[in-house]
Amino acid sequence: MAKFYAESELDGALAGFRSCGPATLKECLEPGTLWQPVFQVTIMANSENGPSVLTGTRRAESNPTHPNVISTPTSMLPLEFARCYVESMTASATELKPVHLTDLRADDLRIVARFRESGQRTVVPDPSAALPYLVGDLLARKLGCESAMEAASREKPLGECRISMIGAGFSYVADRPTEDPETVEPLYEPLLMFGAILELKDPAVIPEHTSSYKDLCWTAPEDFAEGVRTKRIESFNPKFLDEADRADSDSVTVCARGLCLQTTDKVLADLATGAADGASA
Repeated sequence: MAKFYAESELDGALAGFRSCGPATLKECLEPGTLWQPVFQVTIMANSENGPSVLTGTRRAESNPTHPNVISTPTSMLPLEFARCYVESMTASATELKPVHLTDLRADDLRIVARFRESGQRTVVPDPSAALPYLVGDLLARKLGCESAMEAASREKPLGECRISMIGAGFSYVADRPTEDPETVEPLYEPLLMFGAILELKDPAVIPEHTSSYKDLCWTAPEDFAEGVRTKRIESFNPKFLDEADRADSDSVTVCARGLCLQTTDKVLADLATGAADGASA
């Protein structure tokens, strides 16, 4: 279950943060850690508009922590699984840094591990390997692909996936009251983002609406980058521009923020520059 902390509760208690000093990924995932591992997938496909990335809006009823936030697909990882997964993959990293964050800034993702673009790719579905299992679970559970997953096989896969990077950062959640009625204290989630890429063969297998997301759509990478930079929601989905024109500004509640968007933004930037295949980037 997600846990939220004030800045004062993290200093001296969160591995790799301020006075705790630098920490390895393994140390950040030790039992009792305040870090929460999250699996995130940048799903890419050739849509009718060319190469595109999947985005959607989180439903308030299924995600009360981050309701009505434009997102790329994510799923919480069990701590023990994340720790074992890190141990199995760090030898293949092209870049590996200690986690050491000295400032608490929401949505500021620091890359601590990168993996080769030319690294191992696995098809989805493939129940014999961890990564395609995680991708397939997310597709079926959150993205409405249950039937597509059932019909697919290693011989006729939905696509290919690979791990791209791991990043560390803080996600703003909410404010809580203090003893001063005019002052609030922001709460954050300290997150370790495991960023994967799925190259989907057929974008039509993902519906526009699921129980977890609404307004799922395919966004051009340059529009996605513009949306992350400006936080203008119509960059991700043009339908929001029409809604804003029709509605009072106070009634438009969808927003663009979060480490999931930051993760995909950095994954796309690495793809564009080839940074992941460099010895150091």
